[in-house]
Amino acid sequence: MKKKVIHIVLLILLPAGLFFMMGFATNSNLQRPCEKLIINVRSHNGNHFLYPADVREKIIERLDTVEGKTMTPELLQETAGIVEGNPYVDQANIYRTINNELKIDITLRDPLLRVINSQNQSYYLDRNGYMFPLSENYAARVMIATGRIRAEYSPGKNIAEPEEETDEALLNLYKLASFIDQDDFWRAFIDHIYVKANGKFELTPKNGAHIIAFGHAERIENKFSNLRKFYLNTLPQIGWHHYNKVNVEFNDQIICSK
Repeated sequence: MKKKVIHIVLLILLPAGLFFMMGFATNSNLQRPCEKLIINVRSHNGNHFLYPADVREKIIERLDTVEGKTMTPELLQETAGIVEGNPYVDQANIYRTINNELKIDITLRDPLLRVINSQNQSYYLDRNGYMFPLSENYAARVMIATGRIRAEYSPGKNIAEPEEETDEALLNLYKLASFIDQDDFWRAFIDHIYVKANGKFELTPKNGAHIIAFGHAERIENKFSNLRKFYLNTLPQIGWHHYNKVNVEFNDQIICSK
């Protein structure tokens, strides 16, 4: 009976002791100064809008220094605010290591489209629909959209969010560009999207062979399917530069003009 009581007491005290030691270790770690700041930046498709040195510079500019400071939750929160407030940052993970390092792992925004609106203002849309500004140091090689685009740049705005008030022409442009981006052939082939005054779209291939009159952003998959068949079955026989305009706007037919 006595052994059984001791066994029960041990079962109660051991977990309590472990929790105490873990709490002590955590509290001790919070009191230790940061010995090293490590910043990793991951970019999509080589789009280097931001480098670790840029992030470090911004942190030092606001906090003077991080290395040597106690890694309190307040310091982590303030650092996170600086990093996540950068318009080129899509995601950021900030944490302490057991080696007393402060690590920042950053994933940059992945640009889908560069927009040049009617006021000649330029900005990017990323693949999730967020607006973000051009960079002074780097230009992404993505599709360009011009024409009657009234929407101005609004920091942090996501045009794909249902609750956001979004210019319809810009939303349709995003839908069209997203479809093109999801297909390897069309992503490599289409260079420029032009928005007409009536809301219809014209596409320009990278080879500049002709203009594709696409019409409104509707039946997108069907139109591209018809265009692909035309490219595979007809153009090889007559040549890419035989027509100046290829119109896919109408149902299940392609109208070409010189």
